[in-house]
Amino acid sequence: MTDDNVVHLPPQPEPPELLIGPFKVWRVQVEGRIIPRLTGFYDGDKIALVLDNRWSASFSKEDAHQAAWLIANALAIGEGYPCLSAENKDMPFAPIGCEIKP
Repeated sequence: MTDDNVVHLPPQPEPPELLIGPFKVWRVQVEGRIIPRLTGFYDGDKIALVLDNRWSASFSKEDAHQAAWLIANALAIGEGYPCLSAENKDMPFAPIGCEIKP
């Protein structure tokens, strides 16, 4: 048997790493509520906010609070709530954050 009729595929590159990082990502809390799909991390002397693991921007610490508030309310309104702090016992938009200390 000969190899004349066999087409050899080019060698495949190594697959990319499964896990990349390490990243230090925090959840974002606005008005005492943990905002879904919004995370953040320290970017030098700034705070980077990341929406839906796709969109990010870096802000000064003062501006990051205002941007997070705006994003949180936009997300709540987009999901049909009148605002971030709207109460709905059946399905709240953002759970209230609490801290447990020893």
